Amino acid sequence: MILPPLRRTAADAQTVATVVHRGQVDKAGRPYIEHLARVVAGVLRLSEGCPSWSDLERDEAVQAAWLHDVVEDTSYGFGHLAKEGFSDNVLTSVAMLTKPGGRFTYAAWINNIAKVGTLRATLVKLADLEDNSDPGRLALLAAETREQLILKYEPAKASLRTAAAAKGWLGSPTTVEGDRPR
Repeated sequence: MILPPLRRTAADAQTVATVVHRGQVDKAGRPYIEHLARVVAGVLRLSEGCPSWSDLERDEAVQAAWLHDVVEDTSYGFGHLAKEGFSDNVLTSVAMLTKPGGRFTYAAWINNIAKVGTLRATLVKLADLEDNSDPGRLALLAAETREQLILKYEPAKASLRTAAAAKGWLGSPTTVEGDRPR
């Protein structure tokens, strides 16, 4: 074979996410695609702590970031994503990041990602939680909701940071939101 096989890119994942999340809003009433774009930016920032990642590995992490809520929050399923041509690595990451309806508590699901998830999936979930717990976003919510989310997300972020470090991420397990991995 002279040319590499065709593969999907982050731009392809962004297109799919834009189409399937069209009309959806987040808890603050903002277009859902804005959340996904912030998660992508977070993944790119966190991936700086993965200097051995190839461009392909980084691109697949960004694809997973764009697609991480597709199966959970839309009628588009894994079969659709496979037919679109997304790689097994991306599909596996999306599967790891999709909440397993009713079988697990939130904490058990996060612990499962931390324990058996790839570094790619772990960093996508960490970027997702960093965005979900951003003080500016939380300020738009009712105080009770804000407190519940903080209690839910802070231990999850700590667990994911520790797991990412154990999987080779060079960022500190105590890296706080906005800090760049060292």
